[in-house]
Amino acid sequence: MELGLMLPMPADLSEPIERFRARHPHWASRPMRSRPHLSIKGGAGLSDDPACLDLLRRITARTAPFEVRLGDLAVFPGEDRVLHLRVESPGWTRLHRTLVDTIARHTNAEMHPLEIAGWIPHVTVLRLTAEALEQRERVFAEAHRTGLPANTSFTARSLSMQHLDAVADWWKPVHTFDLGGPA
Repeated sequence: MELGLMLPMPADLSEPIERFRARHPHWASRPMRSRPHLSIKGGAGLSDDPACLDLLRRITARTAPFEVRLGDLAVFPGEDRVLHLRVESPGWTRLHRTLVDTIARHTNAEMHPLEIAGWIPHVTVLRLTAEALEQRERVFAEAHRTGLPANTSFTARSLSMQHLDAVADWWKPVHTFDLGGPA
């Protein structure tokens, strides 16, 4: 089972992204497979095993809710052509490091190189076609017109373990862990 850890976004911030996706499927290189979220940990070392779930509960119980600042629209370079909202969040960075280091230590799983160094926090809006990338200014203008939640913030209050349903090709929540540490 393919698993990942994500920070859910509040509905008032995720809904404009969903509307943009629905209005512009012609700009997407493939259908999106999840609701808007902020990924924080890939699948290495994750399982639905009680020991792993307990470890995640202990980590999140010691982690206070934290601010996530959504920045400007950008596109990652390279073949992926991911249109995304930049993210700034020291709390995300701390929780990411804690999750990667603790899970690696407890499971001896080999972490993905990007998890060790280089994972860039972001919220994916669309994976763009080559044609959409050539129209970047038009795509950005439409994204701003749609009211994408750039240059705003929210408080991350929970961590969601999700699995990729192979039949539906959609990430589905399987466990939620509330952040509960001291502020």
